[in-house]
Amino acid sequence: MRSKFFYWICIVLIGAIFAFGYINKSNFEMICAICAVLFWLAGLRLFFGLDKDENAQRKYCKPIGFFLLFPALGMIAGGIWIFFQPYMSISHVLTYCVIGFSATLSVCLLLQIAVLWKNNSLAGRFLRLAIIAAMSAPMSLIVVLILLVTQSDELATLSCMSTVTFGGAAFLIAVNMIMVSIGGYKSTRGSIKTIYDLIKSKKHVFIRAAILKDVFLVTGKSIISIISFSFFMFANALYSTGMGIARFIAVRMHTQDRQKQNASYRQIGIIISVASICYVLYSVRLFFGGTTGVYSMHIALVIALYTFVEFGINVREAFRLRKSKALEAKALRAISFSATLLCFVLTQTAIMSFANEGDNSFSNALSGVVFGGMSALIGLYVILDSFLHKKNFVP
Repeated sequence: MRSKFFYWICIVLIGAIFAFGYINKSNFEMICAICAVLFWLAGLRLFFGLDKDENAQRKYCKPIGFFLLFPALGMIAGGIWIFFQPYMSISHVLTYCVIGFSATLSVCLLLQIAVLWKNNSLAGRFLRLAIIAAMSAPMSLIVVLILLVTQSDELATLSCMSTVTFGGAAFLIAVNMIMVSIGGYKSTRGSIKTIYDLIKSKKHVFIRAAILKDVFLVTGKSIISIISFSFFMFANALYSTGMGIARFIAVRMHTQDRQKQNASYRQIGIIISVASICYVLYSVRLFFGGTTGVYSMHIALVIALYTFVEFGINVREAFRLRKSKALEAKALRAISFSATLLCFVLTQTAIMSFANEGDNSFSNALSGVVFGGMSALIGLYVILDSFLHKKNFVP
């Protein structure tokens, strides 16, 4: 009964935060309130499942992790928003009121956790996690608004970092709930092992799904090139297209006989070499008056973040396939290494665009030639290795 009382008090407080944020014309406060409502709705579903049997509770809990991804990502987006958009407050009185409402909301959520602490049912465990994730909204508001009223010199940076941290924690909780639901509602460690075994047994299905990642990368780079009017970004999008085609050829190799596999392996080497040589030729033109474009700090940071994500994905894939001697794995490793090398060029170009106000064409050209040349050598190695495999192959 006490949990129910605290639960309905929470939605009243969230409504007050949204109303005061609207009056104060604060987009950040309204974003946090909307995310808090989504967290509240997820908790409401779990709350109604507390008295159900175990099978019914599983049905109630199954979609919760996926649903929580939306408010968690919303909090992260709110943190990024506050970094790029200066925080404006019409009234300090309203700001203090929102701080008070947020603090009260945090206390109510903590009291809910205390009431549910001994409830070891599946819905009870999920509800505790959902409430912990929901803490990200009021805690972000408290930190950001305190920084605002104290007129911190690093308001934008500290506000962004704190909000993204709280949102990231909520995102990890959502991912954990998804893994537990997929893994048969075991412990987190047991669920991870179950999912790992599933991926291992269905690795070709997941490798095919990874091609969607290349589509996303090409689309993202193309959009950035249009927004920034940058042919340099478009050249990088074309290179990613080549890597996507090479990966598509690679994932089809497991259904081929050894002779066809070797031919596909050689095709991948040719694609890597040609794409890399074209990139080198494009970089060479920068020595003779070409330019990679000048990006604002906001666009440059988006490019750098985007490239770091791509870099992490490529390194992870190469590390995962490091022990395999199969031609398919060797081809995927070569593609990942080549794509990773070009990530360095793109990251350097984006960061130096706003970090160094001078002309960076020479350093960007040199980086493109060096890393593009190394990528071309990887493609050449694959071609030569394919001839070696053909020579040693006995039908």
